[in-house]
Amino acid sequence: MDIGESFVELPRVTSTHSRVMYGNLIQLADNLDFRNPVFARRAKRNRSVGSAQAFIVELALADWAFRERLKRYMITGGTQFIYTADYMDRY
Repeated sequence: MDIGESFVELPRVTSTHSRVMYGNLIQLADNLDFRNPVFARRAKRNRSVGSAQAFIVELALADWAFRERLKRYMITGGTQFIYTADYMDRY
């Protein structure tokens, strides 16, 4: 049974990720250092691939410049998108 701490076998890959991207996410998850201040005040994590994905998305969306570039892929240029920060994101 895999508890998400590490992967000792080849991962099962779905259409969501290519094998290379999945491997990159696994490496990222295995190497996260939760003592880093960027994790302070954020929800408790584990070293699963899903947690790594969620953390990457959180960091990316917290960056104003990234959000602005992302809007070109949204319906109506992202005019309906409103970024809100969770209370855990405040420093």
